[in-house]
Amino acid sequence: MSKHNKSRSEKKEARLLREQLIAAGQPLPPKPAAPPPPKAKAKKDVRPKPPGRIMRLITFFREARRELNWVTWPTRKETLKSTGVLLVLVGISAAYLGIVDGLLSRILGLIMR
Repeated sequence: MSKHNKSRSEKKEARLLREQLIAAGQPLPPKPAAPPPPKAKAKKDVRPKPPGRIMRLITFFREARRELNWVTWPTRKETLKSTGVLLVLVGISAAYLGIVDGLLSRILGLIMR
């Protein structure tokens, strides 16, 4: 009989017997082994139907809008400063590549003669 199915009187009798054995100095009987857990039933592979394209698109835009609330937008001054730095770097890169291209063109022109 499992632990949960014992009535109060059965529990009381078991407790009294245990106390008598302890008082007499006799070893307690071993506890019965717990029953194995019930086997889980195999679940059917029931997957929810994926949402349609329109619902996925709506969900995407909702989540994108929610994420944009967390963005720390730069001030106008910071934007202008970053744009200026970018334009200077692009100009330097263009000048460097132009010079290298011109030199390599002249070298190849001399070799091809």
